[in-house]
Amino acid sequence: MSGFTVAEGQKVIDTVMVPWLDDLKMTVEDVSETGAVVRLPWDARIARDGGLITGQALMSFADAAMVVVISSAIGGFQKMATIDMNTSFLAPAYNTDVIAQGTVIKRGKRMIFGRIDLETADTATPVALIQTTWTLLG
Repeated sequence: MSGFTVAEGQKVIDTVMVPWLDDLKMTVEDVSETGAVVRLPWDARIARDGGLITGQALMSFADAAMVVVISSAIGGFQKMATIDMNTSFLAPAYNTDVIAQGTVIKRGKRMIFGRIDLETADTATPVALIQTTWTLLG
């Protein structure tokens, strides 16, 4: 086990992210040596008419969740940056929380390859698949 805790993951969400991401009210639910689970609570502010959660909110959520995923896998937060983020939207999410299940696929000395699967919290419907590449800084 990396020794990284759910509380430490939540601290990353609450203190490391840019302030406007606080509006997403993300919560860390689980961490492991290879990844993490993060929740995006449904809120009308991130949805269009009819309760459809916007792609902008989902991509911001996935990118932020990946910081927790990587931090968990490496045993703590380190400065990092997104290099690439490829998103495939699979289905809409309406009026529901969204769960991000993130995994580090491969880790090099500075490069990290990861995957985030987004699904609805109410029915576990796959919403998006995000493949991403990061670099550890400094």
